[in-house]
Amino acid sequence: MKVGLIGLGIMGKPMAKNILKGGYELMVSDLNKAAVEEVVACGAVAADNKTIGETCDVVMTMLPNSPHVKSVMLTPNTGVANYMKAGQVFIDMSSINPVASKEVAAALAEKGIEMLDAPVSGGEPKAIDGTLSFMVGGKQEIFDTYKPLLETMGASIVRCGEVGAGNSDFPF
Repeated sequence: MKVGLIGLGIMGKPMAKNILKGGYELMVSDLNKAAVEEVVACGAVAADNKTIGETCDVVMTMLPNSPHVKSVMLTPNTGVANYMKAGQVFIDMSSINPVASKEVAAALAEKGIEMLDAPVSGGEPKAIDGTLSFMVGGKQEIFDTYKPLLETMGASIVRCGEVGAGNSDFPF
């Protein structure tokens, strides 16, 4: 399975390293080139968002907020969703508004792309040691398929309901 991760900040960078330790093929993208280079040194491949959307089985984001996720995924002509196709999966690990999660999921569903919202809890220390907690929203079969990927980064992965349910436990 080829995984793409967009967002290598305080949380995303150690999460990327744990995905690699889990044996997954990983492509990464971030505006911070030093973060990209650090993860590439661990075995990832640097790619732009277009390449990630076109070639990865699953696209993941770890971004600061709802506007960032919507921009990266849904901007006309340049958003990652423009390059994705039916059968791919999007997992957003950012803590965003559940309404935004549902909007992104609805836009992706029009293309036959499934989505999980999978925000994390635990901060940088747990991101580093791979013991984050994931609260996941999405279809049971998609959750079951991608739970092993999430387990490379977390010690507790719980499905809370349909898309938006993972983020609904976070205060906004």
